[in-house]
Amino acid sequence: MPQSPNVFNEHMTNSTMSPGTAAQSLKSPASIRSRSVSDSSVPQRDSLSKTSAPFNKSNKAASQQGTPWETLVVFAINLKQLNVQMNMSNVMGNTTWTTSGLKSQGRLSVGSNRDREISMSVGLGRSQLDSKGGVVGGTIDVNALEMVAHISEHPNQQPNHKIQITMGSTEARVDYMGSSILMGIFSNADLKLQDEWKVNLYNTLDSSITDKSEIFVHGDLKWDIFQVMISRSTTPDLIKIGMKLQEFFTQQFDTSKRALSTWGPVPYLPPKTMTNNLEKSSQEQMLDAAHHRHWPGVLKVVSGSKSRM
Repeated sequence: MPQSPNVFNEHMTNSTMSPGTAAQSLKSPASIRSRSVSDSSVPQRDSLSKTSAPFNKSNKAASQQGTPWETLVVFAINLKQLNVQMNMSNVMGNTTWTTSGLKSQGRLSVGSNRDREISMSVGLGRSQLDSKGGVVGGTIDVNALEMVAHISEHPNQQPNHKIQITMGSTEARVDYMGSSILMGIFSNADLKLQDEWKVNLYNTLDSSITDKSEIFVHGDLKWDIFQVMISRSTTPDLIKIGMKLQEFFTQQFDTSKRALSTWGPVPYLPPKTMTNNLEKSSQEQMLDAAHHRHWPGVLKVVSGSKSRM
């Protein structure tokens, strides 16, 4: 660095000022310095290459085995208000669904060694479904609904799953042919579910067939008020409502499928056999509902079930 001005001045005094000569004068000290630096760095370069050899080998081995990784996904949803209005012909008439204060957030963590951590919460301020002017009508109103879920799964550890549902109040009224057949209220409900796993995590050759794996589900349900009011015709009317809704949605799905088939090459084939089976089953259910003989089937299923408390 101290020699570069002297060389530049000597060259300027011996020659005229031109871009070519100036470039030559500037390049000469740089070439000198590059030679001196390159000569002095030869042993250092050899030492660095010698010391970096084992690191390169270890990196190649690690890349062949695969480096561990972890993925984290965080999401949040906030819906202030949602209004849906539908005209469901003469089955349910004018139907309105109003939802407000819907919030959700969650966290998902997945690792390369099969680690899973999932946490999610859902909150609902109010949701109301109202139907008027049809054969089937009524109102369902849900207030202050919250749900929290957590899933934890790690290798060589028993999995753990938890869920908790809290509900402020739920009111429902079901109408059929202009008369109320069912009214109920369910308030301050709290449901907690948690599982317990007792599974052999290590698959050894000495394990016998007598080794058992047990999974328990612990539940806790609490509520403040639970009231239901029904009439003598509630059960057969509910069966009729189910049949009406099934027929309406099947017809709407069939009509939509017919409309969409005009846009594509697939021809539309109406389900003739399904309608006959539905008519037969509906007639049998109507006859069964008329004679109030639907409860023996339910009691038969309940009596045949086994539970260990």
